Amino acid sequence: MPRVFTLGTVGGVVIHARTSAVIAFIMLVWFLAMLALPGYPALRDERPLTLWSVAFVSALALYASTVLHEMAHCVVARRRGVPANTITVSFFGGHSDIPQEYPRPGDEALISIAGPLVSLAVSGSAFALGELLPNPSEPLKLLLDGIFVLNGWLAIYNLLPVLPLDGGRALRGVIWRLRGNFIEATNISVTVGRLLAGALAAASLALLVFSGDGGPTPLPSWLKVDRGFAVIGLLLAYLLNNGARNVQRSAELQERLSGLTVAKVMISDPPTVPPGTTLAEIASQYFVSDRGRAVAVVRDDQTLVGLVAYSDVMKLPEDQRATRTAGQIMTPAADLVTVTPEDPVETAIRHMAHRHLNQLPVVEEGRLVGMIDRVNVLDLTQPANGRGGRRRAR
Repeated sequence: MPRVFTLGTVGGVVIHARTSAVIAFIMLVWFLAMLALPGYPALRDERPLTLWSVAFVSALALYASTVLHEMAHCVVARRRGVPANTITVSFFGGHSDIPQEYPRPGDEALISIAGPLVSLAVSGSAFALGELLPNPSEPLKLLLDGIFVLNGWLAIYNLLPVLPLDGGRALRGVIWRLRGNFIEATNISVTVGRLLAGALAAASLALLVFSGDGGPTPLPSWLKVDRGFAVIGLLLAYLLNNGARNVQRSAELQERLSGLTVAKVMISDPPTVPPGTTLAEIASQYFVSDRGRAVAVVRDDQTLVGLVAYSDVMKLPEDQRATRTAGQIMTPAADLVTVTPEDPVETAIRHMAHRHLNQLPVVEEGRLVGMIDRVNVLDLTQPANGRGGRRRAR
């Protein structure tokens, strides 16, 4: 099974799914059908086929809710002139490929708020159906309740004013519009988010310490909660604080890289091999250093024909590397993500982050003119007095 495959296209937006999403879907259906649903008294006498059907539709509703949430972001983005072409579903979540740099402050607020609003609408519709349908069956009632709770939670959680959640992005968009400075808006939004995370951590810690009969000062009965909720609150506070801090670092990096192009960061003479080079030769000459992770395959005129990664070579036993060539195992150029020398460095960073790539070929009119990797970018972002000379790939 490929790592990423296409589920379909809706309104010009291509929906992809990772292998992890398929595995998670199967696990969720099994968990619901075998463990969760049989424990409900109302479903105790239902046939196994009914339980498996409810489990399947419930799991499908989870992923459909995620896709609807992301589709709302994409629809608003496209109407605002911001490119949004794909949605990728992974494990129990998903994301759209909307760039994080918006041309106008209002775009971020409107695009960010669209997803939670759709989730709220789906949640409200499920609740209304559950109330208005005459004599719904128990499985149907359970399904509608699940959609109501799931989408309600998805909306409320994403509306929290903490970056990088939708609520945090909407808050940043509003502040950006009012103050006219993206970095200042980011810093203010990060501060708000971290203060909220701190308040949540303090409240959760207080509940953990004081709730229950064993606490030094037991809380009033209306404040008593299961300590598991307090632990979940502490974990959520940590995740919110960590997410806000990462966004701040990303914004600072974006500010330092503003105006820089790939040409200023790329290695202008990356290692290359012709298609007939054996894998044994590639491994001995290019993958022995701590930097070599991939080597470009080119023709005599430097036309890029493919890329051989370290992992591609290491998959083969050593006795086969002497007879296999780069042209036989390379990833063809048509399947590679590339950038041009004139592209902003942020574009290359986004490609590498979204696709978990260490290096990107730099191509101009089909010819390889350089290579950009994570180390180049990190080296460039260091202060000038602390930056050693740029190391070149061997």
